[in-house]
Amino acid sequence: MTAGAFSNPLTLTSQFSFCTMPLRLDTYAGCAFRCTYCFARYRGGHTFGERVRPADPKTVERIFARTLNSNHSTVGIIGQFLRRRIPVHMGGMSDPFQPAELRYRVTESVLHTLARYRYPTVISTKSTLPAASPFIQLLERIGALVIQFSFSTTRDDVARRFEPYSSSPSALLRAMEILSKRGLNVTARWQPYIPGISEPAAEFVGRVAASGCRHVGFEHLKLPFEHSNPLWPKLKRAIGPDLMGAYRAPGARRDGREYMLPPRQKLQMSLEVSRLVRKYGMTFGSADNDLQYLSDTPGCCSGVDQFVGFDNLFKHQIAYAVRQSRGQRILYSAISREWVPTGSIDRFLNSRSRLSTRSDSEGSLRDHILARWDNPGGPGSPTTFYGVLPEGRTRSGHMEYRWSVDWVA
Repeated sequence: MTAGAFSNPLTLTSQFSFCTMPLRLDTYAGCAFRCTYCFARYRGGHTFGERVRPADPKTVERIFARTLNSNHSTVGIIGQFLRRRIPVHMGGMSDPFQPAELRYRVTESVLHTLARYRYPTVISTKSTLPAASPFIQLLERIGALVIQFSFSTTRDDVARRFEPYSSSPSALLRAMEILSKRGLNVTARWQPYIPGISEPAAEFVGRVAASGCRHVGFEHLKLPFEHSNPLWPKLKRAIGPDLMGAYRAPGARRDGREYMLPPRQKLQMSLEVSRLVRKYGMTFGSADNDLQYLSDTPGCCSGVDQFVGFDNLFKHQIAYAVRQSRGQRILYSAISREWVPTGSIDRFLNSRSRLSTRSDSEGSLRDHILARWDNPGGPGSPTTFYGVLPEGRTRSGHMEYRWSVDWVA
């Protein structure tokens, strides 16, 4: 089922305070793959269902042309990111290569735009279409490109229980192999890893490595509690009562619309996966936000900063400060001189998150980072990272943080 086009395909993600790639580019709203565990269905105004709305590719073209072909000295927030050539992440909220693409060709059109400007791009997908014509040729023209395939498992029989409408893992592995042999940067995101259900780490890592994978991002299941999801009973039955209980046990926490395991419980598996990934000559990224500093590179999810053309990641954010300060005092000065756009970002946020309506600040990105930095008990503060504790205020008036005795390097 499809509906009218949506008008906001290129925007700033709400994860700007801990993400090196906060520019989100979605060619569709809604996703026909409808994975049972999907958290994106409940973000950015999405609701669960079968409705898929294509973007207008001319909107994306106009934004790029107005920003990159213009001599105007001032542009908006998105324009400042584009002029800085901060990578865009295509597929953050919906799959750009879902079946609707064969009808609407929105992704194909947007790829032409990205290729025209040779713009650094990361694509997330659970589809085999990128390995087929004409997409593979367009991907080759972009230049700085990472294609990230998402898996909950590499076993087809297990995948059918959780993601019955997306491409099978075996088909995705073949697509990865085709693309990697064409010289394209291919990575894997084990998202979500479902404890007790996903295969052993050695099996998963070995299979993606054999397909030409360069980097593995790893993230535990975020358990959605939206019972309006019609696939919720299927997910509940598949994971069983023991895992359901673990996500609601003492130490587990609720983050937005999901439950997450305690970081100490996730740590052992994260370290095992990272060890195996490096054994195969790949890099590791922790996509569990509270363990993000375990990543081999600042570009945690897709490891983009190891590839040519991805020189300008967004570093004026809290996760970067924490990672750069492992084993040391954690100070805002670690990022204070990193580039940050000017102007208010409040229009990109929901009404509860806007600073300009409840403070004297304009709600710039720097204002939002500092507001989270100086509120150690609040969401998005440095204390949301495992092992980070508040220490007090420095002479600058900003909070200082330290590592607990059991932090992991």
